[in-house]
Amino acid sequence: MTTTYNDLGSLDDWLLKQAIEQAKDGISIEDQLIPVTVIRLGQPHVYLYATVIFDGEVANGGLQQFFDNSSGALAPTVRDALQEMLLPEYADIIGQIIEGFGAQFPRNQIDRMDQIDNDPRLQIMLDNGYVSIDVWSKEYIFARETYARRNHLLK
Repeated sequence: MTTTYNDLGSLDDWLLKQAIEQAKDGISIEDQLIPVTVIRLGQPHVYLYATVIFDGEVANGGLQQFFDNSSGALAPTVRDALQEMLLPEYADIIGQIIEGFGAQFPRNQIDRMDQIDNDPRLQIMLDNGYVSIDVWSKEYIFARETYARRNHLLK
């Protein structure tokens, strides 16, 4: 049986704790995108995990920080999560950026950073996306919370 949480903040705290535990175990996000403890609980947990990592990176340093950091390996999962959370505009922006990397999205952080540094087109997409995606917005927070409620993860 899945635990239900009082609010999205407490669920996010638990999800972030899983990321910290994975890092403490010396497991890179590039090697294991989603902690096994999260995967075992199913797709809703996976999507909420990916988006809480995403929103932490974007809120802290912008969309480029997300793609520059190791967590950028989660971009395809974030795109799918945003679509599932009924944020198609955000999902489209992330999808366009992913496509901007070419046929094979680079999971490796250094490869992504090199491409961003050497491709002005990607830099423009990241800048434009940063203006359009607001992880502090009521719309974004409400979409994540509604998704968690719809999947019976909140009381």
